Amino acid sequence: MNLDELKTAWNSESTNDVRIPSKIKQLGQAKHPLDKLKRKMKNEWYMQIIAILFLLFFPQVMHIHPSLYIIYYTSYALLVIISVYYLSLFRLFYNKINDYTADTKDSLLEIYYELKINIERYHAFGFLLLPVALVAIALYVNTIKLERGESFPAESHSDIISFIILTLVVSFTFILSILAWTRYFYSPYLLQLKKILDELKEEELKENEFNINHSNENIQKDGRQ
Repeated sequence: MNLDELKTAWNSESTNDVRIPSKIKQLGQAKHPLDKLKRKMKNEWYMQIIAILFLLFFPQVMHIHPSLYIIYYTSYALLVIISVYYLSLFRLFYNKINDYTADTKDSLLEIYYELKINIERYHAFGFLLLPVALVAIALYVNTIKLERGESFPAESHSDIISFIILTLVVSFTFILSILAWTRYFYSPYLLQLKKILDELKEEELKENEFNINHSNENIQKDGRQ
């Protein structure tokens, strides 16, 4: 076969066989929501550290009665232990996002599921802190009682009911606030990643269908030859 015959054979090839997948573009789109998520996570990291340090001085700021310090700092120690564990996992997840290179679908899928796990972990972290918050409120209320020369066991029936109602209101508000915060903070990025993954899945299905059709066409051509 001479050069002219090679050119003729090349030009006779159908350009429909050439398919450029958009995976690279879709994977690159994931960098945008993840970059925003990293910035927010970094800010939240520092906010939580500052909040933990502030709570160290909560009894002094709120003028808790010195006799109640031992109760508060016992609960504060529990808060610190829980926070260290959560913030360590939080940091590991942040580093994983930071190391994401947008090179494969599997790595993006891993980030997606890690983000879902981190949301549930955030919920668990917040719910574990609820008892600490209730202890702080109880100590503050008891401080007011001590300043009046009263004590918690000597409270009237109506005062106890009011305290129970206050506890329930604070608990529900605390839980709803955590759920609302994660919905506002994490869910938009989770939805964006899910959309990209769905587009990748659809692209893969189209590619597989294209490859099957292309293979069938080649088989038919070989059969006619």
